[in-house]
Parts: sequence; structure tokens; C-alpha cells
Amino acid sequence: MWNPADDRSNSPLVRVSRLVYLPPMPRLLLLSLLTLAAADSPKALSQRLQSWLAPPRSSTRQLELTIRSGGVTTHWTAAQARRARDGGSEVLTVLLAPPAVRGTALLVRAPAGKPAQAWRVAVPLGRVRAAQPDEAFAAFADTELAFADLGLVPPRDAAPKVLGADTLDGVAVVKLQETPAARGRVARIVTWLVPATGQPLKRELFDAADRPWTVVLFGDVAPIHGVPTAQRVRVEDLQTGFGTEYRATRIAYDVALPDDLFDPAKLPQAADAAVWK
Repeated sequence: MWNPADDRSNSPLVRVSRLVYLPPMPRLLLLSLLTLAAADSPKALSQRLQSWLAPPRSSTRQLELTIRSGGVTTHWTAAQARRARDGGSEVLTVLLAPPAVRGTALLVRAPAGKPAQAWRVAVPLGRVRAAQPDEAFAAFADTELAFADLGLVPPRDAAPKVLGADTLDGVAVVKLQETPAARGRVARIVTWLVPATGQPLKRELFDAADRPWTVVLFGDVAPIHGVPTAQRVRVEDLQTGFGTEYRATRIAYDVALPDDLFDPAKLPQAADAAVWK
């Protein structure tokens, strides 16, 4: 292979001809290489990542949350329902215990190609509030879990860029950077993912000043009903030292989910839905 450092010719024409020259190769091989390159393009990797995070099969799960605030640790139990809608996803998360937070809920709709919508309810008043578009990375119930984490919301109009290959815990990964078009709470997101499947191992979010903000770690991945699923997700706030972790249990796919479960007007009653029984 030609190395510019070894080239003794000073002719620009010689240098250009060597840079653009491609040796003859079978047409099928050339097409295969081009297809492979396109499959691992930044856009393709970003789509593969979102498909892994939000599989189209409907599901329910229970989330056991552990919230660390300095030296204080709090434990909550939540339920979550997910389903595909309008080419995107629809996710309901509601706290079930303890009684002081039961009924706190978040409903997120993320249709393909359109801005995500979110509604939230906080106890004790139980009022339904529509979240604003710039609240995608706002905290849910004052934890380190953001609306975008629970609602599986991809960065809006993000420009993906591959930062290079890496290894994480002995696994070969690529680092994918996504920069939202509208600079808000998050300036950019870097994800360490397995290129063949889109499985994320780690995500790092940078705040509006481009300082490291939060790290999301995906663990205990195993196939549940044939779907690779992260059963442990940990979020660390690098600026405050606080952290939130959830362990997913009682995971079930292909569950029949009623439409009224995803009705914003019925969000105050979500904790009492029959689907959690």
C-alpha cells in the first residue's frame, strides 16, 4: 500500500492519481463492501441503537429503583408498559410504592419523525401536566432518570458521528456521538455500542456547557422472550455524585395493552391499572 511518507515524487499529479486509484475487483465484491460501509454509517448505527432501545413488541415490566442522595438511599417500585405507535414508541411509567409517591406517572409518545410528547402526574394533587419539548432531559420524580431515558426518546434531529472504535469491559464497540439540532440541556450524547446489534453498553451526556453530566450504564443483558433486554440500568450524575439504578423484573413481551392505559386523561389512575395485577 502506498505511504505518502515513502513517496519520493513531488509531482501533485502523481500524488493525486495514487490517491484516487482503485485496483480492479469483482463488481459483487465492490457492492458488498459499499453495502457494509453503508450499514455501519453513523445514521445506520443511530437507527440500530434506537431499535435496540425501543423494540416494536409490546411489553410490561416492574422496575425496582434505588436512589442514592449522598448518604441516603431510597427504594421505590414502579411499573412500565411499552408499545409501538405511529412508527415510534409509547411508554408509560408509574410509581406503585411506597404510598407517599404512588401514582406519580410519566407518559411519553415518540412518533417517528415528529417531536415527542409527554404528560406527567405528581402526587398528591394528581394533576396532568404536559411537558414542554425542552424537558426531554428533565428529571423524573427528582431522580437521575430523565424523561428521555424512561420514554426511549431519541435525540431530536441529532447529527450522528462515529468517534472511532474502542473496547469496554472486553467488548469491541464503536463510539457514536449524537448532537441535537436544538442545543438545550444536553449539548451531545456519546454512546458505546456494539455495531452489529446496536446494543448500548454506556452513554455519556454532556450539559449545555459541554461538561460531562450523566453516565448511563446498561447491564445484565439477556434475551427475554427472544428480545435482548437490559435488566439493570444505572444512571450516575457526575456533577452532584447522586445516582439512580433500576432493576427490571417480571418482564413480559407481546402483552395485550388497552388503549386507555396510554390515555393522558387517565394518567392519575395508572397505578391501579389491571395490567399490573
